[in-house]
Amino acid sequence: MTGSDLTVVTGGEGFIGRHVRSALLAAGNDVISLDRRSMSRLAGGLSYECDLTDGQQLQQLFASASRPISAIAHLASTLRTASEKDPKKATEVNILGTLNVLEAARIFGVARVVFASSISIYGSKGAQDDISEADSTTPGDMYGVAKKYIEALGSAYNRNYGMQFVSVRVPIVVGSGPGTSTSAWRTDLLNALGERQQREIRVPFPEDETLSIIHVEDLAQAFLILLHAPTVSHSTYNAPCEIWRLSDVKKEIESLNQKVHVSFGDSAISGFPRRLNCDRFKAEFKYVPQLSERLREAVQLRRSSL
Repeated sequence: MTGSDLTVVTGGEGFIGRHVRSALLAAGNDVISLDRRSMSRLAGGLSYECDLTDGQQLQQLFASASRPISAIAHLASTLRTASEKDPKKATEVNILGTLNVLEAARIFGVARVVFASSISIYGSKGAQDDISEADSTTPGDMYGVAKKYIEALGSAYNRNYGMQFVSVRVPIVVGSGPGTSTSAWRTDLLNALGERQQREIRVPFPEDETLSIIHVEDLAQAFLILLHAPTVSHSTYNAPCEIWRLSDVKKEIESLNQKVHVSFGDSAISGFPRRLNCDRFKAEFKYVPQLSERLREAVQLRRSSL
């Protein structure tokens, strides 16, 4: 695959989707973005409002493409909290929507689909467990169960139709920009770095907890790598991330901007592992994320925009 390929991004208006689109466009790709929400404007690419549960609409959009679609970054999903609140809608979007994407990919000869899975697929693990792709997947909620089923569905399409399906198991994602109401701290940490007034950011977990964290721009680069790589050795990768103690996150943020104070709650970590082993991705693609560097970049960017 080359930089001039035509790539579809589902969920292109989401937090991760916008960054994946930007990374693809910067690499010279032509991009078609699909999302149920109204489209934002990026320099280059086409954007369409599309309900993935409508397979006919999806296939019509694929058919209207100016040339064959070479790859799909499948990011569209109903997230964990929303899945618990509305399991019917979550099943339609996550399961039926993915089936429609795979059917469109099969019909139109798409060579590779890179899917945003989740570390929720592993379920709860011990505080010191170092979780690799070889570990058992025992999801404890319907969001994780959906991700596990989709990975199995993708494997079936790979076996039956020769379509390469690659899953990226995504941990905690942080970055600048608008966040979700249920986990706003993930973006607030970065958004606050450039502020000149006092700001408190509350992380829901205890200060002595540990999390696997990736910056959204590093995740976008991981997707870019998997979409462009001439060969991909595995069907599943833990996203390249870093393991941080939350007390160290606090020190890093507050050292970069003394106006920011990070406080903590007492919510227990459950439903996903704390420590993610991502040696497989790092070794194969020689990509090592640097969250500290991303934080310093965020300070400069936020201050220059104020």
